[in-house]
Amino acid sequence: MAVALRRTLPPTNSLVVFEAAARHMNFTRAAEELSVTQSAVSRQVQLLEDFLGTTLFQRHARGLQLTREGERLHRAVSMGLEHIANVAADIRRHRGPAELTVATSVTFASYWLMARMAKFRAAHPEVELRIVASSPVYDLAAAGIDLAVRYGSGEWPAVDAVRLFDNEIWPVCAPQYLKNRGPVRGVAGLLSETLLHLSKFDRNWVTWENFLQAFGVRDQPTQRGEVFDNYMVLIQATLSGQGIALCGRRLAEDFIAQGDLVRPIDEAMKSDRGFYLVRPREATMSHSARLFHDWLLDEAKRPAGD
Repeated sequence: MAVALRRTLPPTNSLVVFEAAARHMNFTRAAEELSVTQSAVSRQVQLLEDFLGTTLFQRHARGLQLTREGERLHRAVSMGLEHIANVAADIRRHRGPAELTVATSVTFASYWLMARMAKFRAAHPEVELRIVASSPVYDLAAAGIDLAVRYGSGEWPAVDAVRLFDNEIWPVCAPQYLKNRGPVRGVAGLLSETLLHLSKFDRNWVTWENFLQAFGVRDQPTQRGEVFDNYMVLIQATLSGQGIALCGRRLAEDFIAQGDLVRPIDEAMKSDRGFYLVRPREATMSHSARLFHDWLLDEAKRPAGD
């Protein structure tokens, strides 16, 4: 039966994307909801149309319109996803009272949360805590997630969000790098340094170009720095003294408190994004979730090393 389903069902990811696109009747708004690009939405819809051998949307100058086949599929997909979400929510309600699932990014878990988790476990040993550190989870309730930490504007569908802390962007480097190179003379002085870059994979990410221009520096760096497609690898290269990287204050603060990283200049760029603690809007917060929720808000107020 499972094999037959895999052969006849369209790609699951394409169905989720199609549902959002058909509900909004707009690929751009669907992309924003799913935190992907508009071209990714268009590509998934095209894959679905190719699989079915029919057109699902009529593209007009005034916008999108579902075809007859598109309307049939949208009704079926909406009913199916809603049923799955309801069953998942019911399963969650019947978990043990002390079970708690928290989702966050690998970066936030590695560079901020895990260093503080021993405090929570010591204070609440009865809570069976599970950390999900992976790609963003879009439907928390359906995934059985009680709480999540997200970085962004604070505006996401179907969740309540509480701001944990703001974020400033700092240049950081290893002390050994400065020992070999000498002091950096302000933002303009960065142009002659080895700058480490992260491939721009996220609209929340601040690039070196963004940072330099924020301080009126429009010239190009004199050296071509290395480019990384993984933030954790970028930080490891920085820790080993390979150059200067941009890092959010709250992700860098433990490294700085321990002396592993330093700030080569005092200037910082204030980001309009922040870290938020979010939970499913329609779900009742369990006692364990409330304990973690309140603990994390208190912990976010503490200075590094406290």
